[in-house]
Amino acid sequence: MRTDETTAKGFTTEVASEVAAIRYSDLPPHAITRARHVLLDWLGAVIAGSVEPAGRIAQAIASETDSRPVASIIGTNLRSSPREAAMANAIAAHALDFDDSSLWTDGHPSAAVVSAAVALGETLQSSTGQVVAAIVAGLQGQARIALATGPSAYEGGFHGTGIYGTFGAAGACSHLLDLGLHGFEQAYTLAATQAAGLRRTFGTMGKHLNAAKAASNGMLAAQLASKGFTAPTDGIEGRQGFIWTHSTTFDPARPQQTMGNRLAIESILFKRHASCHGTHSSINGVVKLRAQHEFAEAEIAGVRLFVPEKVTDICCISDPVSGLEGKFSVRHAASVALAGLDTGPAGFSDESVHDARLVALRELVTVCPEADRPMTAPTRVQITLLNGDVLEAEVDVFEPTPSAGLPAEWKALESKFISLSSPVIGMPAARDLVDRIERLDPDCTIGQLFNLS
Repeated sequence: MRTDETTAKGFTTEVASEVAAIRYSDLPPHAITRARHVLLDWLGAVIAGSVEPAGRIAQAIASETDSRPVASIIGTNLRSSPREAAMANAIAAHALDFDDSSLWTDGHPSAAVVSAAVALGETLQSSTGQVVAAIVAGLQGQARIALATGPSAYEGGFHGTGIYGTFGAAGACSHLLDLGLHGFEQAYTLAATQAAGLRRTFGTMGKHLNAAKAASNGMLAAQLASKGFTAPTDGIEGRQGFIWTHSTTFDPARPQQTMGNRLAIESILFKRHASCHGTHSSINGVVKLRAQHEFAEAEIAGVRLFVPEKVTDICCISDPVSGLEGKFSVRHAASVALAGLDTGPAGFSDESVHDARLVALRELVTVCPEADRPMTAPTRVQITLLNGDVLEAEVDVFEPTPSAGLPAEWKALESKFISLSSPVIGMPAARDLVDRIERLDPDCTIGQLFNLS
């Protein structure tokens, strides 16, 4: 850790104070609207992920426990302890890599935060308003800590979903347990000592575990703090604390510089493709060029993807051998788009990465890393046709939806939810859940909202 201790002093307390003060009644309308979107998108990902191999394995582990079955494992009739349910639901939420993301948290915030808040909220019979406030609060603390930590943790191999998700889940659960400031401080320190998750797991089920442990460990931190389990109150910035072990770029002023007065829930990005977000600009660029020029596959001489150099360590598996690896292969993602196929789960299955048509298209794709291209810059997609024409496009996929675009976003998320959930729970149940979340009665319990109780 290389930072001035004086500058960092009091950071844990500052975050805890802000997070503890958030109340549903104080949330602006656009924040509640965005919360609806987060809940719908998270639920769809969990239901679809519940029938994936990773989801099934997690359910088997969670249902083995002898603990009191008080929290639902969504997509099944199983129930378990709140921590085990949060673990299973978080794995399901992240299994398809179709869950939301945020640049402010270097990962997928809802898989951990919402999974923890819903499982604990169901156990406590919390109202929907209380759970929404807890989610907004948990996301806020998670973003503050992630932004202050800076890029060095991620660049060093830590997965933001795992490390920052632990803080997000701890904040959300502390909010539901109504811990005072001191309790929040201790919960954040207990979260800090558990914060982990490696990028080495990308392309395997191990990545899903990062979200699951964040949800479960964050809840444990809050539960321990609520019982008087002691910990320092400066576990993030204190000597030999989180930033000493995880960061060389800590700056306590960075969160305010980035966020201003905005809530972290405003930074949420919803996926349109079931793959790593780093592949989405390439997909969208190809889709744009296909729509503009209507060329045939046989007319393609070659495709070049000019990507940020750092992307090569994230989603550039050259020749994937599984669907999970395909989600982290920008070449495979581009080939699915070139073929005009569905970029939902079907486009990133075990079968798709071995499809002869897609393999042939993949061989036409060359990844060109550029050191001077910022990490969040769009990919420059260049398609050369056999007649010599060179087509280019760049599509930015990292800009959150502005308030004016929220109605259209809801329609897109509704369509996504129906496509993901109806094959698992049936169309009537899927439509019913959309209606319930759209109405979002803050006074009904979270179990009633999701029809869990």
